[in-house]
Amino acid sequence: MKTITTTLMTMAAVTTFAFSASAITVRVEPSHQAVQPSQATIAKLESASAEAQRQARDNKNNLEFRRKGYEIDQLIERMKSGQKVDPAELDKALTPATVW
Repeated sequence: MKTITTTLMTMAAVTTFAFSASAITVRVEPSHQAVQPSQATIAKLESASAEAQRQARDNKNNLEFRRKGYEIDQLIERMKSGQKVDPAELDKALTPATVW
């Protein structure tokens, strides 16, 4: 009886570890080329930020527009500090905020 119990406990432990190991996923990031900041890109982002802030004022201080302006400002600061930025982030930043 002890052998059966030991065998069942061992099988349960092996199964648990097998499922845990198979649940581990490896995330592969897409290989986008990071963009070096340029003055023209920063100027576009500053303009988009100002537009988002204007829309926030015109739309009863809608938080969606304020959030968009904040995100753009953070992106500008990252670029000015010399960090590389993913082109997808630039595209997202330059897309106007929408309120449904």
